[in-house]
Amino acid sequence: MNGKNIIKYREDNGISQIELANELGVARSTLSRWEQNKTVPRGEDYDHLRKIIGDEYITDEDLTEDKTAIEAIEVVSDRVDNILFQVTQIESNQRSFENEDNKSKLKHRRIRTVAIIVTCIIILAIVIGTWFYLMNYGFGGDIVEGSVGIEDVDD
Repeated sequence: MNGKNIIKYREDNGISQIELANELGVARSTLSRWEQNKTVPRGEDYDHLRKIIGDEYITDEDLTEDKTAIEAIEVVSDRVDNILFQVTQIESNQRSFENEDNKSKLKHRRIRTVAIIVTCIIILAIVIGTWFYLMNYGFGGDIVEGSVGIEDVDD
């Protein structure tokens, strides 16, 4: 989210930073960091901000980052579904293998299928792990305010 959009919304509606922060249920300093593009709202904060300021203050560019991660997860999910379908077909066709040669082929096919499934699960875990890392730490490696799974700690 571009912080300039939040500032523009406040200016267009004559709302102070404190008033908007209170309406969002966040600290004024958090809203200030969003406006300065030091951090970005994530998760529920992003959804709540979007509901309050409206889509006209959200650019297409803001939605691209989340869509890319979701699309990557959907692609991996589709591949896993395809593999599971193939496994089901293999298991239903295993009765047709009658001699030792066919049993050996079936064993190799099962090993290959299990290896493919394990590989897909690893790829899915990497994609999800990368997505959560970027949601929490961004590209710079610093903890992002409002991150998924990060709770505020009072000192």
